[in-house]
Amino acid sequence: MKKVEDKKPKPRAEEIVLEVTQEDYEAGLKRGWTDDDMLKPERYKMKRGGFLARHPELKIKDKKRA
Repeated sequence: MKKVEDKKPKPRAEEIVLEVTQEDYEAGLKRGWTDDDMLKPERYKMKRGGFLARHPELKIKDKKRA
């Protein structure tokens, strides 16, 4: 029997690749979305967690509940 503590979460990827296909884009248009509502068909690379990396002074060391 495993304890809950034995399970370790997978580390989050630093970079995420999002691929929007032409079929996804056309399906969005059929739903009534406009070009401004969605991403164009392409491969997008995004970096995760950039805000706290740029502003380390905002990190909360001790989280408190109300």
